[in-house]
Amino acid sequence: MAKKKKQHIVPAAYLKRFTDATCKEGYKKAIWVNSSNLDEQWRRRGITHRVFTKTRFYNLATDDPESPVIENYLSVIENHYDRAIHKLLNGEFSNEIFSVISLFVAIQFLRTKDSIGTHQKSWDKISEWADMFEGGERNRTLYSEISLKRLLYLAKPKFINPIHKCASIIINSTKIPFLTSDKPVVQCFYNLHDVVQIFYPEPIRNYINGHYESPFYFMPMTPWLAYVSHNAFEAETKGLECSHYNIIEKLNDLMLLNADEYTYSSMNNPVSSLPAKGSLSSASSYLTTKIFTTTRRLVFEIKNYHHDNELLILNLLNDCVELAKDDELVSIEVFDPKFSSNIALTGRRNCKVKNIDNLNKKIVIGSHISSCGD
Repeated sequence: MAKKKKQHIVPAAYLKRFTDATCKEGYKKAIWVNSSNLDEQWRRRGITHRVFTKTRFYNLATDDPESPVIENYLSVIENHYDRAIHKLLNGEFSNEIFSVISLFVAIQFLRTKDSIGTHQKSWDKISEWADMFEGGERNRTLYSEISLKRLLYLAKPKFINPIHKCASIIINSTKIPFLTSDKPVVQCFYNLHDVVQIFYPEPIRNYINGHYESPFYFMPMTPWLAYVSHNAFEAETKGLECSHYNIIEKLNDLMLLNADEYTYSSMNNPVSSLPAKGSLSSASSYLTTKIFTTTRRLVFEIKNYHHDNELLILNLLNDCVELAKDDELVSIEVFDPKFSSNIALTGRRNCKVKNIDNLNKKIVIGSHISSCGD
């Protein structure tokens, strides 16, 4: 039996910043918890409650039961984070403090049940194929815990700097608290227009190409402070005050959509008008296509797609008036929103529009290199 049996998926050092400040004296501090769909009553739960923990989740098969390697490593990062947030809340601010927070965000994004499970499934499949080729089970044994072991190698500048250099702190000056969840780090791919839409009417000063997408990270640190990272913030000061309710509501919507099983709040029924998760999610059964030209990003739904030799053929829902035959494309990707908004089902790079048939609602995408018969 491992000494640290009950292990927090979201650390206690993080959760304690979201305890109910109105708790009566003599009562244990607690967080308000609801399902990710917000279809239950909000219930008070102490930080050590089983809803926040999982038995020996981070233990490796080779661990010393008294000293699990990954749990100990994560505890060190959590302690540094706790001290950094304490300093921040007491008015201190430095690059060192912000670097610790950036590291915590990166680690927290990768340590959730969903992230570890998805990553491990991919490696399990690769290992299975490799063992079918080689014979035996060497690869399955070698990579059986790789999704956990990778957490030990992330505290390096090359992993953290891209997030850190584009980071800022959001100061929530409304009366609506930030929500958090069992997946407290939201990661999406947004372009400048997307970010401006979220933070409107707050002005976003920027010097980036507006239509290309880059990673967007968002993590509430307290009900009134949050960490955000995107290229749009690289030229910003390190603090962005938000006094508009609609901004906080949009960020809370992102958290609700990101949650796995549970949503957390520092107050009971934080916003009585919060929509259920189902009403926020897209009910569309169609595929989503993202097309990038050198100057634009186009996003639209399609019925389906198929391949014909080197051609990618999209079956449209509506006429396409934004593109023309022979348009050069930087990239095109097709996504199934029910599967992933980040992992494409298919795609092409450095290609061109071979044909647009609005009568039959089809677009044909092929190589930008013309053949002799063209």
